[in-house]
Amino acid sequence: MGAIAVPIVPGKKESWEAWIAELNGPRKAEFKEMNQRYGLTGHRAWLQQTPDGQHTVIAVHDGPGGDEFLGKLATSEHEFDAWFRGKIEEAHGMDFSAPPPPPAEQRL
Repeated sequence: MGAIAVPIVPGKKESWEAWIAELNGPRKAEFKEMNQRYGLTGHRAWLQQTPDGQHTVIAVHDGPGGDEFLGKLATSEHEFDAWFRGKIEEAHGMDFSAPPPPPAEQRL
């Protein structure tokens, strides 16, 4: 299982919400197919408002491919993956050309 907590870029919450609506709606089949390709049995995201009024997303990637998901997504040339990666970059300010952030450390 892979897990990551990433802030939403200020001013991008509405576009993040629209992206999630696409994944739950018109692009749901493509999202499901991507998860299957990466060996994910579950792909969930929680939106958490922080005390300062900003927002953070807690994403969990369940399944045998969970730990490698973001690393593989970074180099994928699949059309849907490139779109998905672009949405992550836009909403979270992540740079997939840079080394990935360290993995979350389970403490409890």
